[in-house]
Amino acid sequence: MILRSIAVIGIGLGIMSLTGCTTSGRLTDTPRTVNEQLILDQSLAQTLAHARINIPAGRTVAIETAGLSPDTLPDKAFVQAGITRWLGRQGLRIPGDKQEQYLLRVMIHAFGTNSSDFFFGIPPIQAGLFPLALPELAFFKQSSQNGFTRFTIDIYERASGRFLGSTPTYEGHTFVKGSTALFFITFGSSNLNPGAP
Repeated sequence: MILRSIAVIGIGLGIMSLTGCTTSGRLTDTPRTVNEQLILDQSLAQTLAHARINIPAGRTVAIETAGLSPDTLPDKAFVQAGITRWLGRQGLRIPGDKQEQYLLRVMIHAFGTNSSDFFFGIPPIQAGLFPLALPELAFFKQSSQNGFTRFTIDIYERASGRFLGSTPTYEGHTFVKGSTALFFITFGSSNLNPGAP
C-alpha cells in the first residue's frame, strides 16, 4: 500500500515536471522601441539643458544640421527640431525667410543607442530525443541600453558667410538597466525622468 502511494506520487511529480508555462508577445511594431525613443529624446534634452549660445535674444537665425550617417535623416530632423525649440526658448527668432542675421550649422557627432547583455547561469536547453525543454536559469542577468547625444554649433554671419565661432561640444547620456538575480529577483535603474515604462 505504501509502495503504491509512493509510486503514484512519483508518477504525479514526474508528469508535473514535464509541464511548463510560457508567455509570448510582440514587443513592438515600430522601428524603435519605446525605451529607445525615450532614451534618445532625453539624451537630447540633457544635452540642451546645459548648452549655451552667444547670440543676443531677438536676433534671427537659420539652422542647418549635418551628421555622420546619411541614412539617419529622421534623426537629423528630430535633433534640428529640438534645437530649434531650444533656440526659440533662448529668445531667438527663426523666420525661415533667407534674411536671417546668423546661420547656425549643427554638427551632430553622435545621436544613437548602444545595448549590452550579460548572462551568468544555465541557458535554455532544447532536448533532442524527448520533447523536454529546460528554461533559462539566471544566477545573474543584466541588460542595459544607453542613449548618447553629442553636437557642436558653428555660427556664421548669414550675409557674408563669415565664420564667427563655435560652441563647445555638448553631450548628454541616458541609460536603462534591468537585472535578474537568483532566477526570479528582478530590479533595474534608469536616469530617465520619469523612469522607463
